[in-house]
Amino acid sequence: MRGISNMKRPAAILLAVAAACAVFGAAGHATPLPGDTPDPGKNLLEKASKALGEDKAWTTRVEKGLEIAWNTEGWGTLRADYSRFVKKPDKLKIDRDNSAHGHQFFRGYYYNGGDAWSMANLNAARNPQTTANLKTLLDRVDGIAFYLAACDTFFTAPPAPPDTLLSDAKLLRAGCVLKGDTILFDVDAKTHLLRRRIENKGNRVYIFDDYRKDGARMTPFHVSVYDAGKLTTEFLWKEVSYDVEIDDANFEEYRPPKQ
Repeated sequence: MRGISNMKRPAAILLAVAAACAVFGAAGHATPLPGDTPDPGKNLLEKASKALGEDKAWTTRVEKGLEIAWNTEGWGTLRADYSRFVKKPDKLKIDRDNSAHGHQFFRGYYYNGGDAWSMANLNAARNPQTTANLKTLLDRVDGIAFYLAACDTFFTAPPAPPDTLLSDAKLLRAGCVLKGDTILFDVDAKTHLLRRRIENKGNRVYIFDDYRKDGARMTPFHVSVYDAGKLTTEFLWKEVSYDVEIDDANFEEYRPPKQ
């Protein structure tokens, strides 16, 4: 597993991302490149989705590892033992336990059949923003396959220039428009594995690496999240399992009574 470093994203990269989002967000498409098929952007994303093994259906997924929240306000950098449980079509549970890393608290998040709640040190509560965030996470759990089904416009873009985040790969860039937001995808030109996703009008960037093979699937065991140019969160998975048995009772824990 690759090491962790609190990288600072150069201003030049931010400008490049912002420019790309401005150009393609306004038009919703790019001028076709030589040799493009009628929908080259969608074709590239389909190749990436297939390379990831997203065409292999699953019903449950469990991810366990370490979450690092960099430079949080009032707390500094927090580390948590992190587990995420998904059961299609509408169940999600997240456990964050900081107690083994010098902070005696834990948090949980639940989404079950449209109802969502959070729990902090055994105190459960509902919040509209929590519901929206968990619903978004559950909607997008299928990765690129979700965007292929949900986006209304696809395009290709000039490859991103090498930068300090992804200096080791030759990348191809495609994008799509989802509910007014232009999403950019940087795909490895050789393997077609997804290396970067840019969304939220260029303000949020996901970096995917340390891919490992499990049958026909390729899973990134290291995911870095940048917001407004700063590294905010890293996930380092120790294990990722598909189609394991998960009792529905796990998604009912701490459910508060409805008001």
